[in-house]
Amino acid sequence: MTSPTVTVIVPAFNAAAHLGRTLASLRAQTFRDFEALVIDDGSTDGTAALAAEVAAKDPRFRLIRQANGGVAAARNRGLAEARGRYLANLDADDLWRPQFLARAVAALEAAGPGAAFAFARTRWIGPDDALLDDARLDGWGQSHPASVNYRELLLRNPVGNGSASLMRTAHVRRVGGYDEALVRDYGNGEDWLLSLQLARSGTIVVVNEPLVLYRIAPGSSSHAVEQAAKAACQVISRSAAEAPRLPRRDYWAARSLALLWLARRARSLGRWLLGLRLLAGAYLLNPLWFALPELRAPFAALLRRLPWPRQRPEPRPRPAPAS
Repeated sequence: MTSPTVTVIVPAFNAAAHLGRTLASLRAQTFRDFEALVIDDGSTDGTAALAAEVAAKDPRFRLIRQANGGVAAARNRGLAEARGRYLANLDADDLWRPQFLARAVAALEAAGPGAAFAFARTRWIGPDDALLDDARLDGWGQSHPASVNYRELLLRNPVGNGSASLMRTAHVRRVGGYDEALVRDYGNGEDWLLSLQLARSGTIVVVNEPLVLYRIAPGSSSHAVEQAAKAACQVISRSAAEAPRLPRRDYWAARSLALLWLARRARSLGRWLLGLRLLAGAYLLNPLWFALPELRAPFAALLRRLPWPRQRPEPRPRPAPAS
């Protein structure tokens, strides 16, 4: 049997509400040479039945069932079964625009073997697939630079989510796949950690098109802001202990930018107290916060809004009385 060019892993746990649309977006890809492994991670709803129905119609799709072990365990199961030389993950509630695989494969192949992985821009969608008002998800809220290196990935994570990347399967296996302990202890962060591990061995290719639709919905991991903050700090701490070593100020900056972005997420969810706590951490944990324009700008805006006392005008000198 000829191996496909790409293996797409779809980890799914109780995902019946959105999985049909996710798999439809995969079947609509203009790049056709892929296999799709739907990993049912111990679902108790109709996830398995829905995936089996798609697999019965399209031989490129395969359902694999396992006991619940978390998203990293599901992705690692898919990694073990993968036959494609490239690997992509599509979370069970996210969508790809039809050109995602075609653009990502072309970009990675054009970059040559020195490229670690490619990623495309992301938009946010709500439960009904409509684009949200704040429909840009560029890492920690920043626009993509023209090129991305390891330092930029650490500081601002422009990849942003696990559905945005196309990787070399052999490279993912070489670094050990997804960190299941990180997910078990902190709930997320495994995508960013893997991207950093891959970026140590090659360049990062940017597909400068919004081809990924990332769902923001109640109950999704994107709402676990407090856990996400802990996971981000853990990823940064682990990166600081591994090569390549960057100056300490870069790790301080990475932590501050992560906490600042998550503070904004907390505020958008109405969790003001958590947002203030994360905002305070962004400044207090970084003695060089003033070196970051992203941190200087909100601080300056806050100072402008404070009710500073008005300066009293100096009294005018009275004219001398006429003699």
